[in-house]
Amino acid sequence: MTSLDDLRTAIDAVDDKILDLIHQRANLASLVGEFKKSQDGVMPFYVPSREAKIIRRLLRENSQTSDKAHSSRIPDEAIHGIFREIIGACLALEHPMTIAYLGPEGTFTHTAATRQFGSSVNYMACASLELVFDAVESGRATYGLVPVENAFAGAVTHTLDLFADFEKDIHICAEVQLSIHHHLFSHAESLEDIKLVISHPQPLAQCHHWLQEHLPQATLMESSSTVHAAAMIEDARKDSDASLDWQHAAAIGPYAIVDYTELPLLQRNIEDHHDNVTRFFVIGQHDSPPSGEDKTALVISTKDEPGALYRLIRSFAERNIDLTRIESRPSRKKAWEYVFFIDALGHRDDASMAEAIAEIQAQDGVMVKVLGSCPVSRKL
Repeated sequence: MTSLDDLRTAIDAVDDKILDLIHQRANLASLVGEFKKSQDGVMPFYVPSREAKIIRRLLRENSQTSDKAHSSRIPDEAIHGIFREIIGACLALEHPMTIAYLGPEGTFTHTAATRQFGSSVNYMACASLELVFDAVESGRATYGLVPVENAFAGAVTHTLDLFADFEKDIHICAEVQLSIHHHLFSHAESLEDIKLVISHPQPLAQCHHWLQEHLPQATLMESSSTVHAAAMIEDARKDSDASLDWQHAAAIGPYAIVDYTELPLLQRNIEDHHDNVTRFFVIGQHDSPPSGEDKTALVISTKDEPGALYRLIRSFAERNIDLTRIESRPSRKKAWEYVFFIDALGHRDDASMAEAIAEIQAQDGVMVKVLGSCPVSRKL
């Protein structure tokens, strides 16, 4: 009979092999980096389509292990996380990267960034979405991560307005989907004691029904981020002259708040929909080559006249191109003109997609900006 010590010794031996293989992969990644450097900047170091192909192949391999009698299947989410971290560490060896995001640390955007790029890159917390875009456009950051849409609260309109600026040289190169769970943090002893709830507008919207049912007595206050909301309460607790009644205030945010403040967790999972997901875009100065399963994001400006939207959609429908999102916003440049944000399945280099885009661009009074093509993401 095999003893526990024997099993642990066998595990140690496997761990040593895994570590050696990781070092081998890192050495190969360094060679890839040297090759790309020799190409005088023609080849980007971060290629989301290549990463997507790696992850998809590994997940297919993982799904096949259930058919093998000797294998204990590890969940896809775990495999995804393990290899995302390995890929991120190897990418950092190829070329140092700085990732800008809407800060501070601990926000959902920060979590999405670390899930996408791992812990080996440099992160730049920005106080606003404008600063994220500016950091990428100016080159101070290699890439940026911005929230685009929540499954239930809808579009992040501020992000869309920044994408609608036709003068910005910004491209979408990857998409991240993050499962969202909101928690309530407070020094109050019970829900009945809470008089004020502070958070970013999106979490407040995503917890609207829960707040109405459980905290009808509380006033709602918006803040620039979920972590900033928690910090407001903690700062008031340390300031004897603070006007904020910290003992009866609560913040809504991700569980990561416990890592950045001393605010106690009072109630878990208060989101109205527990299958809540937020989409983020990775923005940079290039998009991604085809991966075999892609989507293309466009901004289209057109006059407000009968049939305008139909003419835009028709170009896609006639080529059997599936549209996964259509969002309209008033143009900030001219009254009574509208901007449409469209996500279409397929890569911009696909013949049918290229034809549809060219046909739309040829329409009178229409402006088209291809934000970029990127691999279709999976929920993290």
